Amino acid sequence: MNPQELPIRDIKPLLPIPDVSIYLFIGLVAVGVLIFIALFIYLLRWWREHRKRDPRLDWLAALDRIDYDDPKKAAYAMTKYGRLLAEDKRRKEILSQLLPRLERYKYKKEVPPLDAETKRFMKLFIEMTHDAL
Repeated sequence: MNPQELPIRDIKPLLPIPDVSIYLFIGLVAVGVLIFIALFIYLLRWWREHRKRDPRLDWLAALDRIDYDDPKKAAYAMTKYGRLLAEDKRRKEILSQLLPRLERYKYKKEVPPLDAETKRFMKLFIEMTHDAL
């Protein structure tokens, strides 16, 4: 066959191909931003729960909640948290004067109500601890 005798085939125009790449890009960016925000919120909550909190503030709050009408529980709480909070010389001295006074309110089934002097020492210790922290 002669090349001139070959049938001519027309070149067809290009077919339009729908381009959705911009929508895919926007979708991926949106999903990435949502994942980033969710991760940020999760880490923020985790950090708030696990950050170091000064336990002395919790002990002092427990001393603030002491019920002076129940002398036995008050004596035990004051002894426990007082020993933990007595850090400087003045508070150790007040606690050393207070602990012998609290002995008569512990280790017994029936105890008398707290006397005014013991309450005063307890409140003084708590007040000094508030000032120190």
